[in-house]
Amino acid sequence: MAVLGVLTTTALAGCGASTSNTAGAGGATNSTGSQTAEKTSAIGLTAKVDPNATPSADKIVIATDNTYPPMEYMDPSDPTKLVGFDVDLGDALSKYLHKDIVWKPTQWDGIIAGLTSDKYDIIISSMNDTAERRKQIDFVDYGSWGQAIVVKKNSTANIQSLKDLEGKTVGVQIATTSDDLLSKDKAITVKRYNTFPDAFQDLANGRLDAAVVDEAVARYYVNLQPDNYKIVGQTLDSLPVGIGIRKDEQSLEKSLQDALNQMKADGTYDKIYTYWFGQK
Repeated sequence: MAVLGVLTTTALAGCGASTSNTAGAGGATNSTGSQTAEKTSAIGLTAKVDPNATPSADKIVIATDNTYPPMEYMDPSDPTKLVGFDVDLGDALSKYLHKDIVWKPTQWDGIIAGLTSDKYDIIISSMNDTAERRKQIDFVDYGSWGQAIVVKKNSTANIQSLKDLEGKTVGVQIATTSDDLLSKDKAITVKRYNTFPDAFQDLANGRLDAAVVDEAVARYYVNLQPDNYKIVGQTLDSLPVGIGIRKDEQSLEKSLQDALNQMKADGTYDKIYTYWFGQK
């Protein structure tokens, strides 16, 4: 991935996570890309996690796929704690919505179905706002980023673009934007995984020629294991990312948009961004 965009209050610049047997783990990185102490929370909150949470008037239940560092993942120093950029963003909503925030870990391949069947209120899980997903749910966007191609550090393959992936075996997480993007080219052998760490493990073991992931995740992985991986080529297919919400929730949608606007205006958003990714 080339240099990441600005989140403009808008596109992620940033990081990724380890893919060894401690997948999903790993230190955070500072603005120069060197490894630092573990990240926990930019805003000093401990996320409330309840796999059995159900929506109610006094709280907002947020679904997330908690295997996606640096966006949402379990703290490797305390596996009971949910941390990440998206987690801080979601927890910060409590101040503006005047409701408790409860996180409900949910597998990615069923996360939209769970929302439309009222198992939680919203999704915050680095979900790209696409036309296809808009057929099922609405979004309140908070960022925009693309996909990055990652190869082994010692790879000598000349891979700079999607075209260069033709004839190669490439790992993606199932039912993601990366999966959609690569599946359009039948000359690419796409190998699908339930989580990105599994794809990176196979990449490290030589079972893949490359992996394609969100650029924030790619940078984080590479920064944590610079001797194992490298990013090649340019950022692909940049798309907005947002909070997923049911189509019949206009009042909540407005409240979320107002909350994000306030968060950006009072500096909370920039504080969270800088903690996880360094200065824009």
